[in-house]
Amino acid sequence: MKLLMYGVNKETIMKEDVNKYRLFGEQKKIQMNDIKKIDGVEEIIILTNDFRNEYYLYVDETVFSHGDFLRYIAEKTDKDLQEIILETYSKFNEDVLRHLYEITCGYPTEPFGSFDILNSVEKAVNYANKLRTGGEILYKLFDEAISLSYSFKLNEDTQPLNMSEISKYLYLLKKKMKTLAKKDFLISGNTFEVVYLTKLLLLADAQTVTILQKDEKDSLRQDQKISAHLTDTEAAKTFAATSKSLYYRLSKADAIICDFCKIALFDAKTIEEIKIMRQTKKIQYLIDTSKEPIKEMNKDCLDLHVIDPTVNLSYNDEQLNNAIMVLEEEIQTRIEKFMSHFKELRLVKEQKIIQ
Repeated sequence: MKLLMYGVNKETIMKEDVNKYRLFGEQKKIQMNDIKKIDGVEEIIILTNDFRNEYYLYVDETVFSHGDFLRYIAEKTDKDLQEIILETYSKFNEDVLRHLYEITCGYPTEPFGSFDILNSVEKAVNYANKLRTGGEILYKLFDEAISLSYSFKLNEDTQPLNMSEISKYLYLLKKKMKTLAKKDFLISGNTFEVVYLTKLLLLADAQTVTILQKDEKDSLRQDQKISAHLTDTEAAKTFAATSKSLYYRLSKADAIICDFCKIALFDAKTIEEIKIMRQTKKIQYLIDTSKEPIKEMNKDCLDLHVIDPTVNLSYNDEQLNNAIMVLEEEIQTRIEKFMSHFKELRLVKEQKIIQ
């Protein structure tokens, strides 16, 4: 049994051929079901986004034919087999793991640590699960990559490789607060931002995460959507800010990440309500995600500390190289652990065949 990956990306193919490889609508479903039927293919997950198209396979190499697979891709792209061979890169076993681990972490991407590829990887797993084309091996592989990516984004040693805005917000908060654990957060933003902020804060052991939108229906909708992808324990820590709960959640929050141009949180009425809810001052950290963020917010009865999200985070070569070394060491450790498990499974299957 073997792990394989075949892929193309915008750097390996001509610009005019990009759409020949892209999988629109039902095309991805058709290909996954077709490839699953190729002799020797046990499991398949396809990772697609605007940059890459990668086929992850778990195969019985005594039966599987590389030629059959490549001829199938040639047929679907209406290209010559020789072109497919030249444009497609491939990896197997340990190299498949290393590649998936690196790209899921957003290394190398622009910016370093981008969440876009992590989102694509999660979607790939969910789609394969829906079609039932994955299995024990590939699901474990992708789960490991996703787990590594989340831990990597919270690791201070790899901060130079985490330059997305979402990571920056959490890094700045942690620098001021010392820890994110056991703290209460109020966050707002588009669904993409809120999903990953919530997941990372919960992974950092946040006490609660409250989702706030201008329309409370949107708050409730986002909370429900996110909770569906969390464990019961995690979901119990997330809340939607409503007209009934906003003042309580706001008075309790240790930190707030919000676009203050869209949502005016500290008007006179809100301040009065907070004073009623809370009898003593409480330090609260604010990050304004608007295009022109506020630099300060002075409210006599509140102890608000505004963090400037536009600050330029720069790192020297030594810090960058150290971050790369930390990531590579962790990836190598995980590869060795996975391959040990992989070999054990192969032995079990071989014994079953003999019996």
